[in-house]
Amino acid sequence: MAQIDFSAMPVGCSWTTTFSDGQSVTETYLGQAKGKYKTTVTQAGNAKAVIRTMLYDKRGRMVRKDWADGNWETFTPYSCYSEPGNCTYRYKNSDGVSQKIASETQKQGKGYLVKAGPVGGKAYNDDYFEIGAFGLKTKQKSENYASRLTAMDNCEPQS
Repeated sequence: MAQIDFSAMPVGCSWTTTFSDGQSVTETYLGQAKGKYKTTVTQAGNAKAVIRTMLYDKRGRMVRKDWADGNWETFTPYSCYSEPGNCTYRYKNSDGVSQKIASETQKQGKGYLVKAGPVGGKAYNDDYFEIGAFGLKTKQKSENYASRLTAMDNCEPQS
């Protein structure tokens, strides 16, 4: 499975991802809220510079992003990005976009290849990712960007 395993992750665990453009962000697990797992994403090295909060379902699949500027995105019933096989979901955002997205995620080598796009529309660029501890992405690559997991903090199991 390629979802995040929050049930095994201690609250306060954070992971930093560095992108090919040099930007780094840190996502921190805050615990559960209303039956969902909640994280906050900040600029790496500046915990007060909140970019967005994220909500994941009980299986660690993304269901919502709330951006610091008030914009939002929802994925119903969840984003299929990390769901192996074929899957569809409804994507909506605060700009009024509402589209059905079809996604196919297949095992490829050490990771997963994702082919996705709006039903009846132009496909997105293919995306490849690999996963590590807690189901976190350790490497991701698409036509227009790449990223790597570069740090993890406070992620040791609690005794």
